[in-house]
Amino acid sequence: MRLVLSCEHASPLIPEPYGELLAGARHLLDSHRSHDIGAAEVCRGLEGLAENSFYGGCSRLLIDLNRSLRHRGLFSEFSKHLPRAAKDEIVGRCYTPFRNAVLVAVERIIARYGEVLHLSVHSFTPILNGVIRFSDIGILYDPRRESERRLARRLAAAMRAIDPGLAIRMNYPYRGVADGHTTALRRRFGEKGYLGLELEINQNLVVDDRGRSTVAALLAEGLSQSGIGRG
Repeated sequence: MRLVLSCEHASPLIPEPYGELLAGARHLLDSHRSHDIGAAEVCRGLEGLAENSFYGGCSRLLIDLNRSLRHRGLFSEFSKHLPRAAKDEIVGRCYTPFRNAVLVAVERIIARYGEVLHLSVHSFTPILNGVIRFSDIGILYDPRRESERRLARRLAAAMRAIDPGLAIRMNYPYRGVADGHTTALRRRFGEKGYLGLELEINQNLVVDDRGRSTVAALLAEGLSQSGIGRG
């Protein structure tokens, strides 16, 4: 199965002229609120399997590339009060090119090969609002789509065989059918060759280069054993 990678929350950058939005709060750019720590590096470690890979170019403190345009969380507390013209400019500059690039790649691969796996790579903070999240890796999918359910479980089984101590949970710490990039593309393509999974990696595993390389190698082997990617 051919593979397309995306990392929506890859970057902590806030392009000009919007840098001043975080005046007094620029420390947040180094936190999980700004971007998915370690996710971009893990995603790059999977590029050898993929037909295409795409990385968001701005922080979700400006605009969240994993949200639909009508989602109330599209703009953060720092950007939601901007004038409509400014928001439209951000959408046109940051959001639309990224989402359209993934869409075109998915369409092309389905047209050529009949099906594609779109793997959206994320990481999550191990403690949120004082609640500990007990998982190493989450695999998010739509349980109503049998093809995604089978593939998610096959991938989980392959990774557990490689590392039996790995804590893998399905549709955790988020629901696979919540608003997101894969959800939007499921609506676009229906059952016509599109499978969308989200990977959620505990940031405790990817705090340094060694951890990120280890996780990427584990995921690459699990994907290969599951029949995903170019190999």
